[in-house]
Amino acid sequence: MFATYRKLLLLLTFSLLPMHAQAQDEVLAIDWVDLISQKDLDAILDAPTFSHDQYGWEEQLEGGEENAAYMSALKSFDVNPDLVDKRVMLPGFVVPTAYDDERRVTEFFFVPFFGACLHLPPPPPNQIIYVTFEEGIELENFYDAYVVHGLLTSEIVRNEVADSAYRLQAEGVALYTF
Repeated sequence: MFATYRKLLLLLTFSLLPMHAQAQDEVLAIDWVDLISQKDLDAILDAPTFSHDQYGWEEQLEGGEENAAYMSALKSFDVNPDLVDKRVMLPGFVVPTAYDDERRVTEFFFVPFFGACLHLPPPPPNQIIYVTFEEGIELENFYDAYVVHGLLTSEIVRNEVADSAYRLQAEGVALYTF
């Protein structure tokens, strides 16, 4: 039911986008998990068992092929090749990296949950999208979720805040309402 509700919300949001954006190629409504490569997704879904009796989860991952694959997936730049060079739509949160003269956010990391990149560790690079949006957005509240749509490419962007495996040239950014 939630998936149906989410798709309905994304379709409603899509219907509010400018008509020129709809006239171009199809826009794929995706989830954050879609951005992960199959290899990394398999490693995450087959996560090792942790004990709460011991201190530090990272120390529990020392040794073993499955443990190494899991740790690698948590830092991965591997992208989903099926989404590269596709127009996508995705809800998430804005972490500003550049502003214009009117204090509108024109470049930002787009992340799956509030607080990502502000707290350590940040999400894996394949769960962070570097977005450029020339028009800019007035970010009034960091807690607000947005829907971004545009052309998704595979490009590593490194910054003192985080590293990203994807880049998106935004065609539109809207407040996510549900």
